[in-house]
Amino acid sequence: MSRGRKPSKLDYVIDLDRLRRLRQERGLTLRQAEVATGIKPGNLCDFEHGRIMLQLHRIKELLRLYKVDLLEAHDLLRLRLINPKLLRDFRRACARHGTTSAEALEDFLTVFTYQLNDPDPPPPK
Repeated sequence: MSRGRKPSKLDYVIDLDRLRRLRQERGLTLRQAEVATGIKPGNLCDFEHGRIMLQLHRIKELLRLYKVDLLEAHDLLRLRLINPKLLRDFRRACARHGTTSAEALEDFLTVFTYQLNDPDPPPPK
């Protein structure tokens, strides 16, 4: 949350400051986000500041546009299904091995699924 800004109810559901930073880090203006998603700049600004809620399919469009992977979305949406320390360790391990968390998760699921059904799984990508 930015200093001096009162947290909105949405701040407890979605990390709105981080969402706005992701857009900015991707070099996207509100206008460019509108062209890509159809979300009007005023609505996106209001959403980023917690004044309105967007429909779920609009939020998914933003996450795709910002290239947010599954685990980052997990944090952004303030879901606490995974131990935060394990998640940090997983991300660090991925970075050390030069893979994204999404690629590592896909490799894990592929190997795990094949091990359930076939004792000789294919090697990860």
